[in-house]
Amino acid sequence: MVRAQLTDYKKHELVLYTDDQSLLSLLKSIDYVANSDNMFRACCGPKTHTGMQFLRKHGWFDGTVEPYKKFLDNPNSYGSKVLEKIGGKIDKRQLFALAFLTGDLAEHQSPKKAVKFCQWYDKQGVPGITHCIADSKNIITGNLEDALELFQTHDQVYIAKKDGLHKIHVTRENIHKLFLN
Repeated sequence: MVRAQLTDYKKHELVLYTDDQSLLSLLKSIDYVANSDNMFRACCGPKTHTGMQFLRKHGWFDGTVEPYKKFLDNPNSYGSKVLEKIGGKIDKRQLFALAFLTGDLAEHQSPKKAVKFCQWYDKQGVPGITHCIADSKNIITGNLEDALELFQTHDQVYIAKKDGLHKIHVTRENIHKLFLN
């Protein structure tokens, strides 16, 4: 399990990207900003993913546990092993994790399974900042109800497009709101 860092601050966000160019632009910016001695930069996901290749090349700790295909068989058990692997290295720094697991689970199984995994992760109470990064087409093209549930499972939702980042506000509203300014 990941040990508590300097603070018990916890943030779990979803970042969708529209294409590989947008993903790489996002990761370049994140890598630049997160390059600090007091941050433990970790990533996890399939080795062939463009984002994972970029992050490993830039010195991020790869928390992926092999064989990776076990993740799709039992996401929660696999996630526990990833947390143990990262927890063994984190020391007293603030965790900053970029995870491609949610997107991979949505792509190969379903967004509903990705929701369940993210809900499990939230219950772990991992301190630090975690961004679940996923290709938007694997999340939004499925059942809209599942996408909304995935959005609500995260503290914030963003979409990376080209070199910009767009924040999405998803709140449940009363139908009367349609008639009010």
